[in-house]
This record gives sequence, C-alpha cells and structure tokens, in this order.
Amino acid sequence: MDEIEHLVDETYRHYYEHFEPAPKVPAPAEDADAEANYPAAPGLIYHIQKTASVFVIRTLISSNIRTDFERILAAPEDYPSLRLLEGGDGQLGGQLKFFMVENPSEAEIIHDQLHNRRFPVVEELLCNLSDPGFSWWLTTKDSGFQIAFTMSVTASDQTVKLGPLGDRELALRNFQRFAELVNQAGIEMNIQNEVNRVQFNDCEEFILEELKDVFEFGVITQTFKDIFKILARKTYDFTRLEETWYYLHELAAVRRFWIQVQFDLNAAEA
Repeated sequence: MDEIEHLVDETYRHYYEHFEPAPKVPAPAEDADAEANYPAAPGLIYHIQKTASVFVIRTLISSNIRTDFERILAAPEDYPSLRLLEGGDGQLGGQLKFFMVENPSEAEIIHDQLHNRRFPVVEELLCNLSDPGFSWWLTTKDSGFQIAFTMSVTASDQTVKLGPLGDRELALRNFQRFAELVNQAGIEMNIQNEVNRVQFNDCEEFILEELKDVFEFGVITQTFKDIFKILARKTYDFTRLEETWYYLHELAAVRRFWIQVQFDLNAAEA
C-alpha cells in the first residue's frame, strides 16, 4: 500500500487544477495567416442545428482540422452531411466548430454516438417513464457516487446531467472490469448494480474522486494514469486492463465534447 499512500499524499487534487476549456473556434479573418489559428490536429468538425425544442449535431471526423476547415469553408457544398447551406451560405465560419482529440478513435466514437441524432433542448420536460431520456446522471453519495443511465433520479444539488455517454451494457462491463482490477491490486472497491444505475463505493476516496472526474468533467489526469500503472503491475490480464483504459478515455472524450456542445448552445442563446 506504500504506492497508494504516496499517490494520496502527492497527487490528490480536483477539477479546477487540471481542466482547461476546449479551444474556441476563431472567427474567419480576411488574411491567409488566420488559417494558422485552426489546429493541425485530429478531431471533429461539427455544426449544431437548433430549433426552439430540439437540436441536431452534424459531425465530420477530421485527421487535420486546419486542412479540413479550409476545404469546407472554400466549398461547403462538397460536405452535405454538415448541412451548412440549409440556412443560406452566410457566416459559415460562425456555424462551423471543432473539437480536438488525443486519439483519432475518440473522434470516431463521438461521431458514431452523436452524429445526426436529434436531442431535446430541455430533456427533462419531454422525458417520462416510457421514454426515460438519453442522458446519464451522476449523483454524489456519502461513500462514493452513483451513475444512472436514465432520468430515474430526483434532481438535487448533488446530481449532474452528463449527457449521452454511451451504451449501458458496455459501460457496466467496463465498470465491473475496473473494480476487479482494483480489487486484484489489493484495494477494496465495491460496485452495486441496480436497475438502470450503478453505485461506486467502499474504496480509497482519491480513486473514487479520480473516476468521478472522468464522468463529470471528462478529465483523465496524471494521477489516474498512475493508478493504471499500479494496476498493470498487479495483474496478468493486460488485455482487460487495456480495454478498460481505452474505454474510459473514449468515455471522457464524449463527455468533454458534450460539455462543449452545451457551451455552444448556451452561447447561441446569450
């Protein structure tokens, strides 16, 4: 347990020390040098179409955001999936936005889950027992936290709407794997599966906080990486360890993208 105690002493921290907002898309300028403001990095280029009650996210996977931005702005008609010309051909730069990723596979996951899907602007007003919504919900508990996969929780100051983070069954498999890996490392961790929800508790507090930050803020910190390094030294099942690691990275990317989408929607209303 010396390694765990060292991590607790040296690296316990929270969101505001690590999370940096995703970069904003600069408005297109007249000079060619402005093109350099777009990152030459992989990610998503996207366009949000919004009405009074619903919005749709049109996404395009990009291996080089700068290059693809130039091409789209020069010939938007060549990219019909983005639907940029449906409201006229003015202010294309204002409609078009980008989201950077660390790994191109993260852009593919976001695209597969969110492209062309229709979402209610105010989910809580439209959902009911027969249509319980698309969002996950995080609720802080005394000994940990709970993730609900439908709108089956009562909103409170301790509840955060996370957005559409993915398939429930896939999530449960990976959460269980993570708990098993932690237990194999000699650290107690308990996961309780209920109908449409899962609870994480009875574990070192800093590990729960790190995992909670993945859900709430889409943050993968150096501390979380160090935790997985410890787990790697305690297990022989590297396939399961690697699958869980990549799953949590992809889940964090979807959450960060959804935070940015919500920021875009709020900015459009301001």
